[in-house]
Amino acid sequence: MVLLCSRFFLHRRYTPLGSQQPRTFMMLSRRTGVGVPAAVLIAILMSALLSNHVVSSFQSHSSFSLNSVFTSSLSSALKAVVDDRDEGIVMNSKRSVNESLHSRRGIIRKSISTVAVATAYSSILLKDPSIASARAVSVPLPTSSYSSSIASFPERDALLTAISQNSSDDIILAAIQNLLPLNPLKSSPSFTYKEALDGTWKLLYTSGYSTSPLLKLPPPFRPNSYQYFGGTASREVGEGRVAQGLTGGLLLGEKQLWLSSGAVPSNENPSILEIYPPFRFQFGQRPGVDPSSKKTIVEANSDADFRAVNARTKEAQEAPKNEYEQLYVENFGRGSLRVSVVSRGDPVIVGEMFVHQKL
Repeated sequence: MVLLCSRFFLHRRYTPLGSQQPRTFMMLSRRTGVGVPAAVLIAILMSALLSNHVVSSFQSHSSFSLNSVFTSSLSSALKAVVDDRDEGIVMNSKRSVNESLHSRRGIIRKSISTVAVATAYSSILLKDPSIASARAVSVPLPTSSYSSSIASFPERDALLTAISQNSSDDIILAAIQNLLPLNPLKSSPSFTYKEALDGTWKLLYTSGYSTSPLLKLPPPFRPNSYQYFGGTASREVGEGRVAQGLTGGLLLGEKQLWLSSGAVPSNENPSILEIYPPFRFQFGQRPGVDPSSKKTIVEANSDADFRAVNARTKEAQEAPKNEYEQLYVENFGRGSLRVSVVSRGDPVIVGEMFVHQKL
């Protein structure tokens, strides 16, 4: 499966996407058991994840429109696909692929700092010191849907307002920095964190896109991103595991991409989750529909193997296991906020910070 997607990506780097013969898509379709249009989608998404090339390597100062390039690439890929009985997708459009898509590739080294917010700032500036691009990827829940036990206070409101207004990174990160000292779970035991995390969390903001390059896509292509802990994760991906899901937008619709791994609280700090293999990248339905329907695209039994699939350097492959620290966690039910950071592991994603809200 990985070889097929790699073949698609390597060939695509040097030829217009529309020149791909349907054979690769047909092979991928047979391997995954999905329809041909879905196989085309998987190939596009996997090639993005394998290379981190389609989306995350381009900055806002690039000389082309990401929206138009991705639209034309997708149109070209689907042009040769006839009506499929599973998906019923037919797309006809003129092939137009901007050659600059194949000419630039970003190589980013992140700064690692002992202060999480400073690390997030450094990561943003190292990607491109001239930009302060907002990475609010979703709007917060309406306050009317919050649990009645959630209290409003200035620091919390300031962060939610900054995200709602799609403010720049410096404004959002400053709001995060003001909120972190007020962490209600500070010094709490492991079981309290476990109880607080249990459930489904929607991503509101990320300081970078290396963990999910597809989140850099503009609406209406950009999917929504979710994290699953506890009971939902156990039902969908197995006991003792956590999962991230990408779904929605024009690309995925009702389907979902799943990335799951083992997760164990650190003995030294209960706010830290240590991430373990096996790592599984799957394509299937949204939670609660049919957990057994997921088709495995990649399964890796070590950090090094999974990072190799993601085209990481040898240095990154040899880095220690990832650790995911919860810097601020509310345990008030629906509407609760959580701020987290990749505090150790793969140097490409160390320092990336996230704001999630509980559903």
